[in-house]
Amino acid sequence: MFGLESLSPKLENLFKFIQWYIDNFGVLSFFIVIVGSIYFLCVRALLINLRQDEYERVFMIVILMIVILGGLIGFVIEYSGRY
Repeated sequence: MFGLESLSPKLENLFKFIQWYIDNFGVLSFFIVIVGSIYFLCVRALLINLRQDEYERVFMIVILMIVILGGLIGFVIEYSGRY
């Protein structure tokens, strides 16, 4: 029937986009444009929720930010090590 591998997410399209972006524009551009824009959006959401005194939501945004940005940086480190 189906194994456990069918439960894992397929990130091939994301990985191909990261490869294409790094090949065409470079690693520094990836960090500035992609990671920087996600970081800016998360910090903006943090500031909005801090003004409204919603500290539980701020904590969840911080955890989400660490997971997303850490994953993107991990993908780049893994891909750049293949050269």
